[in-house]
Amino acid sequence: MNREKYSEIHGALYQRAESLGYECAGFEIVSEAGMDILRLYLEMPGGIDIEDCERVSREVSEYLDTIEDDLPERYFLEISSPGLERPLFVIEDYRRFEGKEAQIYLKKGGRTLRGTLSGTTPDDEAVIMTSEGERRVSLDDIKRAHLIYIPQTGQKKTFKKIPKKKK
Repeated sequence: MNREKYSEIHGALYQRAESLGYECAGFEIVSEAGMDILRLYLEMPGGIDIEDCERVSREVSEYLDTIEDDLPERYFLEISSPGLERPLFVIEDYRRFEGKEAQIYLKKGGRTLRGTLSGTTPDDEAVIMTSEGERRVSLDDIKRAHLIYIPQTGQKKTFKKIPKKKK
């Protein structure tokens, strides 16, 4: 799917999610285990739960039915939170998460860039500071990108270890 069509669909999904009180972080179409999946990422202060996913799924399904020519013939709709290693979809994501660690997978050569996001250029290129220096990358050259979760010093784990039972 080209950038123009992606932006059009993202805008429509964003409007529908926003009308329900959510933010559409982005969407992707992936193939896993031979199935095409349209994965829509939602954000909301305090997180999202299954009821949120159901509500948005009903609203978005109606829209997706109107653009079926731009989507795979058969696909599963999955509504999800972007999680700690949030995918980066649009140029605004690179601006919003400036100063955060990220990994960018390039389309050509299978190369991967890892470093700190440094914003964007006036030409809407993502800027990342890697160990090799500053790199500017056009969104058209990015296969996919995501933030990298780095635990903060002193941060408590969100789970407790359960001690093994003695025999």
